[in-house]
Parts: sequence; C-alpha cells; structure tokens
Amino acid sequence: MALAAGLANVELRCATFEQLGEGLGESGGNEPAEFDYIVAHGVYSWVPSHARGALLDCVKRCLAAEGIAFVSYNAYPGSYLRDMARDMLRYHVQGVSDAGERLARAQELMKTIVEIEQPSPFARVLREQMERMLGYSDALLFHDDLAEVSTPFYFHEFVEHARARGLQFLSEADLFESQMRDMPESAGRLMASLPQEAVVREQYMDFFKNRMFRQTLICHEAAPLNRTLDEATIESLWISSRARPKQDADWEGEEGRRPPGEIQAIRHGTVPGEDPEAHTFLTPEGFSMTTSEPLVQAAMGALAEAWPRSVAFPALLARAREAAGPEAPPELVAARLRGVLLQAYLARIVMLAGCPPPVTGEIGERPTVSPLARAQSGAGLQALSSLLHANVRLDGKLEASALDLLDGTRTVTEVAAALDASPEQIVESVERLASVGLLLAT
Repeated sequence: MALAAGLANVELRCATFEQLGEGLGESGGNEPAEFDYIVAHGVYSWVPSHARGALLDCVKRCLAAEGIAFVSYNAYPGSYLRDMARDMLRYHVQGVSDAGERLARAQELMKTIVEIEQPSPFARVLREQMERMLGYSDALLFHDDLAEVSTPFYFHEFVEHARARGLQFLSEADLFESQMRDMPESAGRLMASLPQEAVVREQYMDFFKNRMFRQTLICHEAAPLNRTLDEATIESLWISSRARPKQDADWEGEEGRRPPGEIQAIRHGTVPGEDPEAHTFLTPEGFSMTTSEPLVQAAMGALAEAWPRSVAFPALLARAREAAGPEAPPELVAARLRGVLLQAYLARIVMLAGCPPPVTGEIGERPTVSPLARAQSGAGLQALSSLLHANVRLDGKLEASALDLLDGTRTVTEVAAALDASPEQIVESVERLASVGLLLAT
C-alpha cells in the first residue's frame, strides 16, 4: 500500500515489542531509536498481560525525553456492558473456527436480541448495546468483541501500569472527553470535593459518563507537565471547522458521522429565542454553536467558507475586527476570539493543527486526489483515509471510478469522457471529494 501510494518516507517493520526500535538509532547500532510520538491503537486491551507489559516497556525504551505516546484501550465502567454482550456472542460461536461464519452467527444472535421486546430496563440496555454493535464494521466486531483476548481497565489501573514502567499520565487525546458540560449541581459539588489530582478527577468523569473507551496520552515520569490551557497558544495554530450555518448543513459521506442533533451546544451572546440576529453553526456530528456576537459569526463564517482548508489566526482576527467595528478595542477583539476558539475546540466545533493540512477545496484544472486514498481504493478498501485524518466512504461507483482517475494528469472533461459521464457529474463528484478532505493541494 505504501509503495502504491508513493510513500517513500515510510518504513514498515514486523517485530515483537521487545525488538521494536532496535537498530534504528542514529549510529545504526543496536541501541533503540528515540521517537517523538508512539501510537498504539487497538492493541493494549487485546493482548495478554505479558504483552501489555512489553508494550509499555517498549514505550519507555523508545520514547524521546519529551515525547508523547498514545495508547487506546477499553475502559470500565462502561465496558461491563460490552463484556456482557461479548460473553453472549462468544458462547454462541463456540466451536466455530471459520471467521465468516463466526461473524454471521454473532450478527444473527444480535439481531434476534434486538427484535425481542422484553420490557425490563436491563433488557432494553442490552438491546441498545446489541443495536450499536450491529452498526460496527465486520473488522471491528471481529477484532474487538470476538477476540480471544479483550480486557478492559479502569483508568486508574492503566495509569498504575504505566507508572510501574516509569511513565506518567499527560492527558486524554480528545480534551472534550475530559470535561463535564451542563453538570448538575450535585456532581459539581462532588467534583469540587475531590483532590486536585488529574488521575482522580478523570476516573470520576469515567464514572459519571459510564465511559467504554479511552485514548490516553502518556510520557516519561521525568518529563515536565503543563496542563494549563493557554488561550494565547491559539495564535500560533491553524484553525478549521466543518460547522456550517444550520440552514445550510447537509452532511453525508464520512464514516461514523451521526445525523445532526443537539448533542452538545455552546452559546455566545443572548439566548437565541430573544435575539433574531443569533446564528447557529452545526457540525456533522451534531455539535453546535449559537451566537449573536458579530465577531464570532464572522470568524465561524470564514471557517465555513474555507473548509476543508485551515485558516491562520491573523486572518480570522482580521475578519473578526472588521465585524466588530472600528470602535471595538483591537486587543479585546483578539482576546475574545482566542477565548471563543478555545471553547469551540473543547466542544469539538473547531479543529486545531500545528501546520495546515495539504488539502484544497478548489477543483483546479487537473484535480489530484490523495495518492494514499487512490491506493486504498485500488486495493478495494471501502473506507479511505482523508488528508484530514478521517475515514471516508465513496458515494457510488461513478465517484469511485472518478477518484481512481484523478491523479493530476487529467482534466474534468477528460475524466468525464473516460467514464462516459457528463462534466457536470464529475464536477459534483470532485466537489464532494474535496469537501471530505480527499483533494490534494498542488
């Protein structure tokens, strides 16, 4: 796949955890290389105990002094429900060795349970879990829930495992998960009574949220930690957002996206019902921002216009100052914009990056789809990797055929002729490919 995508800067190695990093040091000897980032996704909960220890030993050995490792795993208390469903499925497929038959039998049992309308609350919770699992891909169901080993952990247990290897908790990869919005007063009082220790507070948030899955960042125990969220950092980052004015939102295409709904909202200015000038911006996942502030509306409008490209802070600030008017003190406008963008990031409404992803929303004379996505499509994969780190599913055979030809050597007219389609059809396909981050900036 790397060869087909022309990824000359990728080196692939098959090794045990104990062997990883050997011979990659600067001198080419047997000393391990040091990496700024190590990613272990979908591994920790699905290997035996000794392998989990070897994985953390590998992180300790190969992580640079101020490097960061990402480790994902199934978490309690939410995974008790997953354990119950898994036990039932594994009982149903016992003695079946063929992978396809195991999947088919597991899905048959899940469908049966979902259709049985038992009135008890416990049966309802089980039906809802089975219904969620029916939405999984075959690969996810087979790897996660039918695996020989699938071991969830309480968060504090994982942190203890890491500490025993000289590693410490940094933060959750998605800071949204480390917040409790619209918390009832009783929960707020309980949280306020807890020690000001990140691990303790994160564990209680898992209790409150009944969390099933974690994506945790760890680092060396000697690495200096700074968990303070500094608004000023926003000025050095690139900002993007899929949020659009609610009336314009029409979301489809990305795997795992839910239809719009008021899942999480943040508000700026007066209550929308009291102000006809208030605008709501909505993301594909249903996260929303409602604001009556002109400077916030201008910034969010600029991000919507730019998508899928990112925008540097100074450009957004210029739009915000123009909307705020000449009488608004420039530094107050900048401070307000920084604060709003940070809150929008924590609410999953905007994304932040250290450098702009190489995407474009413009079709251009000879459009070019990401070489990796073309290689994945050529290999028959259903979910393609976008340049924005998301999984994308293609919309029909014409779009898939067009994608394979969009390698930067053909015009839209030439692609249309090759596929016996109209240029308008190809333009529509290319525009959608651009909207989900598949079109490469050249």
